[in-house]
Amino acid sequence: MTNMKRIYMSEASQQQEENSSKNRPICHSCGLDMDERILKIRYPKGTLPVRGFVCSKCGYEIISFEDAKAASETAERLGLLEPEGAITRKITRSGDQLAVSIPKDIEREFDLKQGAKVRIYTKHDEIILAPV
Repeated sequence: MTNMKRIYMSEASQQQEENSSKNRPICHSCGLDMDERILKIRYPKGTLPVRGFVCSKCGYEIISFEDAKAASETAERLGLLEPEGAITRKITRSGDQLAVSIPKDIEREFDLKQGAKVRIYTKHDEIILAPV
């Protein structure tokens, strides 16, 4: 029995070495080797290609922590991430002009009052509203 255990362990370690030399992870659902592919990570303002692995049977995708971190840093440098605290609002119409409502918490934070002046300008493909 001891010999069988040793043989089994050596076969297992040999398989691990083969898998690590291929550097291909195994799908947790199917148990198959995953294929290396270029995947796309979507960010609020675009997409980035990243190296990852896909299971050919079930389509499960994984990305290494290092590749995900590098993609996130690149996305931040390229401006693909939303600024912290960014919100989405619908544009409405007031008479013949377009209008956007400002949430109460931002109103309080900047002490905005009805009739206060704000500066509106564009920067690249963004519209920026700043208190005067």
